[in-house]
Amino acid sequence: MELRTPYQALATAVALAASATLAVAQAPEHPAQSRTIQPSEQVIVASAASESLHSLPSIEAAILPVAPQPVTRPVNRSEAATNPRELKIWTGLMLAEHSAAIFDAWSTRESLRSGNGYERNPLMRPFANSAAIYPMLQVMPVGFDLVSRRMMRSHNRLFRNTWWLPQAASAAASLWCGSRNIRVANLRH
Repeated sequence: MELRTPYQALATAVALAASATLAVAQAPEHPAQSRTIQPSEQVIVASAASESLHSLPSIEAAILPVAPQPVTRPVNRSEAATNPRELKIWTGLMLAEHSAAIFDAWSTRESLRSGNGYERNPLMRPFANSAAIYPMLQVMPVGFDLVSRRMMRSHNRLFRNTWWLPQAASAAASLWCGSRNIRVANLRH
């Protein structure tokens, strides 16, 4: 195959690059999704490289498939990973977690008001004597909600099976701290 002009060489290179791009774009994402290509679906590439390319329509003919290809959307596994039962459990844990955080904030203020307790968390200490402790103690439960939701939709089986742990641990910790604050608030000197 001898190319006579630089334009013919450029046209051949463009045709080959376009056919390679088309072949990569049509390749399956996972090996399990591969299938046998039927003769009617094969792409005509060789004819464009062998004949002299003087016009653009011959390049387009070189990269177009013989039969139209169906447009398919790949299935995103994370979209299909959640079910309504898990969403109800996640919502219930979210409500329990945020309610426990409110209980912890209320009991902290009661403990401080009684004069028997103090805020041990240095990040919460500036907010302990005001009503600002209520929204500030909601920050961590929101973070745990997002982590749990992400774990629920994870591709890792361990994360998918233990997505409820961050929310449950946060709720249990807030309930424990709240009950301790109530006990401290009720101490008699």
